[in-house]
Amino acid sequence: MMKAKGVFSKERGREPENIPLNDPFISPAVLKGVIVGVILLIVLAHIGFSKTYIHFFPTFDGFTTAQHFHGMMMMAWLLMLLVQPLLILKGKIKLHRRIGSLSYVLAPLVLLSIYLVIQSRYDIYLTKGGQTKAVISWISINFRLMVFFAVLYFLAMYYRKSPRLHARFMCGTALLLIAPALVRVLISYFEISHADSHSFDRNANIFIAGVITIGDSWKSKRLSPFLLVLAFMVLQKILWDMREAPLLQAVGNVIAKMF
Repeated sequence: MMKAKGVFSKERGREPENIPLNDPFISPAVLKGVIVGVILLIVLAHIGFSKTYIHFFPTFDGFTTAQHFHGMMMMAWLLMLLVQPLLILKGKIKLHRRIGSLSYVLAPLVLLSIYLVIQSRYDIYLTKGGQTKAVISWISINFRLMVFFAVLYFLAMYYRKSPRLHARFMCGTALLLIAPALVRVLISYFEISHADSHSFDRNANIFIAGVITIGDSWKSKRLSPFLLVLAFMVLQKILWDMREAPLLQAVGNVIAKMF
């Protein structure tokens, strides 16, 4: 029977000298799967941002410093997520941990970059049409991405001495990054409206997180920490569908004051 208590069970003893690759989640086969997944995410990001950002190289006329900074930080995060499982497969555990320690600087910079790009877009929206319901919905929902990312990263570091939990939460941060790239693919290449693309994206994220959660729970015979990521995806979907409700608009107005 699946052990519910295994979701956030404390495994924070002495840091292991080696990564236990016999674990169902961090076995060589699964690590290779993670590598392929991150590569596919990088490709998706490249395709998604090709028409809206990369296409404007090298002048990048009309883009702000915040947007450039955000792009660099997000790509740096994805590259780190790609390199780390490669180092584990190669047995370079010390180098893996040294690079991982850089995340103490990189993660706050990622969060700062998200904040700055939201602030930048918010200022543009205010200039164009004022503080409408759509603007408030957009800013509050994107702000929650910052919260979700911060929670998953905190848990990854809290359980850094438990490789199976640490790896799961770090992979969870990657799942959060599917949305921005996928939305831009849908808008740029399929000419789907912003509202419809976001709705499709929310459903796709729930499906992906659900499949991973079920698969991981089945293998480990306990509820997977990916359940938290799935909960975030479901919450995001609910908030998106209720984005113009008076309560969420009130919350959005409070969040907007931070920008």
